[in-house]
Amino acid sequence: MTFRSMFAGAALALIAASAPAGAQEDAGAPLPETSLYNLDSKWVNQDGARIALSSLGGKPVVAAMGYADCKDMCPAIVADMMWIDKHLPPGTASRAKFVFFTFDSVADTPERLRLYADGHGLDLSRWMLLGADDDAVRELAAALDVFYRANGAGHTAVISLLDAKGEIVFQQRGTQASSEELLARLKTLLGR
Repeated sequence: MTFRSMFAGAALALIAASAPAGAQEDAGAPLPETSLYNLDSKWVNQDGARIALSSLGGKPVVAAMGYADCKDMCPAIVADMMWIDKHLPPGTASRAKFVFFTFDSVADTPERLRLYADGHGLDLSRWMLLGADDDAVRELAAALDVFYRANGAGHTAVISLLDAKGEIVFQQRGTQASSEELLARLKTLLGR
């Protein structure tokens, strides 16, 4: 077992331990202990609105972490997410969400994230770009098993598929990985 795997396991255990009493999904059922939506960190979207992770529930989510000013692997990660979005079956796009979490909410302000979304032609009715304080970023990165350096010197390329309750269903690792399997699993979650 690697240190990263142990750290990710510890982060998921922390999620379970810190789940708010009576945490509920929209349907009223309790969230699973390993749901990322049990993290109570607050994020800010590309429009400056405060967002709780739990507000992402109810639909499958394709999520990744990166830097808006990255010229290395982040463009490839977002391109893969855009490819998945483009290849959803007709009539299903509105039933999934795409979320890009920035590692650097000092540089990646809501204004910068909005410019990033506009520059990439992201449909903000389905896409959300989020930033938070360093503690929230570290907590989410650990829960998603994403390694990064706070100074922007690098990170792992991971695209995570979450089910409607915020549990990790699948992770695509690396910029050379095919997005076909993630797309197939997302289609399954969407009932297609």
